[in-house]
Amino acid sequence: MAQRIVHYLFGELICNSLEGINRERFLTGSILPDAVDNSQKETSHFKTRTDTHVCFDFEKFGYMFSELVHGDELYLGYYIHLVEDAFFRAFIYGNRFAMPATREEVSLLHNDYRILNSYIVRKYSLRNCLTGDICLDGEALGKIAPFRLKEYIGDMTCDFTEEYIGRTHFLTESMLDDFVETYVPLAVDQIIHLKKGKPVFNAADYAWLRNR
Repeated sequence: MAQRIVHYLFGELICNSLEGINRERFLTGSILPDAVDNSQKETSHFKTRTDTHVCFDFEKFGYMFSELVHGDELYLGYYIHLVEDAFFRAFIYGNRFAMPATREEVSLLHNDYRILNSYIVRKYSLRNCLTGDICLDGEALGKIAPFRLKEYIGDMTCDFTEEYIGRTHFLTESMLDDFVETYVPLAVDQIIHLKKGKPVFNAADYAWLRNR
């Protein structure tokens, strides 16, 4: 899955590309699937398994909250987060980029995230405009998982303020640039067609084989 500041960046760039969008609700929705305890991540991401494949089932979310996805940017942002994670996995594994295989390598990947957070903030002049004031009490999203939005937004603060410079090991700045340049337009296109009732991408297009 993409790191949280990448989802925030996509949210900002998508908002800049579409007119009349409620930025606060869309950006909140676009980070919300990650604003859960780790034990709830598969549930909040609608990770679905068949006998042979696994996917982030953004279509299932779209069906479950169809009217809200079309009329409320909080739900549209949530939907597009799931689409972005499907895109990210296809980008990483489709291009056969090396990914960590040991605990030590996972630590290196996390350091890559910190370095790339600083790069993203500098390049796009990102500022965290989320306050966490959106109340989720009574939202239909509550049936998915218990969200901890305010705590999560607090955790995000360091992504925007801490400065890391160094050499990455797995994810590079050019890889990130390629991902953003390729997939932000596709995400915007998906939203435009979704609102017309004809989304371009299906979850099955981005399914991957299960490990046996």
